[in-house]
Amino acid sequence: MKTLLPLALAAALLTGCAAIQRAENNSTEQLLTAAGFRVLPADTAQKQAKLAELKPYTIARQIRGNSVYYIYPDDQNNFVLVGDQAAYSKYQNLVVQQQLSNQNLMAAQMETTPGMWGGWGYYGY
Repeated sequence: MKTLLPLALAAALLTGCAAIQRAENNSTEQLLTAAGFRVLPADTAQKQAKLAELKPYTIARQIRGNSVYYIYPDDQNNFVLVGDQAAYSKYQNLVVQQQLSNQNLMAAQMETTPGMWGGWGYYGY
């Protein structure tokens, strides 16, 4: 019984971490598609082999001829997101906007949280 509890706790932590990672990946993919990245499925053996060579869930810069492309492989769902410099710049702007929005939301929640000062109120400020 004593050995099952640590194993159960470890499994719960790993499951929680995996869920957080999936949510972050989904958020990144939504921002990339909103920025203009195109979804290219790995629907042939050759494309799947190339997908397997890439580091999943990481934006990588690739140069083809005189053009710069950014790719984001999703090996679990068997596709890559591909965008040019303009799409990548738009993605970066969307990330900053999302961070600012999250910070503003957190600040607003902190201001309206009762008992933030341990029951002492806001000291008249």
